[in-house]
Amino acid sequence: MQIGPVRVAPALVLAPMSGVTGSAFRRLIKRENPGCVGLVVSEFISVEALSRNNRRSLEMCRFSDEEKPIAIQIFGYDIDRMVTGARLAEESGADIVDINCGCPVPKVVKRGGGCELMRQSAHLARMLTAVRRSLTVPLTVKIRAGWDDGTRNAAEIARIAEECGVSMIAIHGRTCKQAYKGTVDWDIVRSVVESVKVPVVPSGDICSPESAFLARQAGAAALMIGRGALLNPWIFSEIELSGEKRQARKRTEVDVADVIEKYLVLLREELPDKAVIGRLKQFICQVTKGLRGGAAVRRDLCTTPGLPDFMEQLARWSDTVRSRTKMGPESLLWAGGSVDA
Repeated sequence: MQIGPVRVAPALVLAPMSGVTGSAFRRLIKRENPGCVGLVVSEFISVEALSRNNRRSLEMCRFSDEEKPIAIQIFGYDIDRMVTGARLAEESGADIVDINCGCPVPKVVKRGGGCELMRQSAHLARMLTAVRRSLTVPLTVKIRAGWDDGTRNAAEIARIAEECGVSMIAIHGRTCKQAYKGTVDWDIVRSVVESVKVPVVPSGDICSPESAFLARQAGAAALMIGRGALLNPWIFSEIELSGEKRQARKRTEVDVADVIEKYLVLLREELPDKAVIGRLKQFICQVTKGLRGGAAVRRDLCTTPGLPDFMEQLARWSDTVRSRTKMGPESLLWAGGSVDA
């Protein structure tokens, strides 16, 4: 996929996820899927904070060379602040600036950001035009099917975005009111693909090679994977290898223990201990789904209060898992998580 001058190869994108896709997670996913992630996207960053030089927001714009190409995603309502935020994102070295027009979280939409922008098409057009004029890197947007079942206006918003100079449109095929319930509407995705000439990238419900096939049937230029990567950190390799008719190797409990330990190391480079344990518990609650004895693992690790105790508990479980390898690899197979939204 080509986004302006930025080549995305392979055409697999790590989706933006608030509280998840910081630098540590982006690096983890790229390292666990060598050569299989074409683009990563940051957590969404408020332009209200970014344009006021908020320290945490500026830190969220930082990334390492191994993460490139990277898109920095911003959100907000005020056009001047969106322009300032977009410029700061570009100045950070981002290859692409992305505007969030799809977040369904009430505290975001109540302030005019996220999916609320899909209900204010004239304002959105002015915003996209102003931001596009302020940048030298490509501008992209992420939208939803619409606000609710009565206003599935994704195709209309996509045409407006294209007219304003947007170079790629990502679409989550649920409405704002659905949030993450129900299933993706692939007909909506297909209608967006047919409405514009720029690349269209679906997001949502892509959690296996089989679901990736459905997304490609809708005319996807690339695939954007979010929560599927929390459940299965190797999903990019599995999808990419399946396209080459090769089998990804079976994962085991040892692989799960290893990836948790690797994430711990990366998080400690980036965040204070309190934030580290919060993100680790979030990850463990997802990646251990499908793991034999996963419920016990989640109970033991996710109820541990402080980082030192957590690390001790993690090391104990990891040693136990490795000791069981003497029983043979088939006794340790990890079924993989399943995403229901």
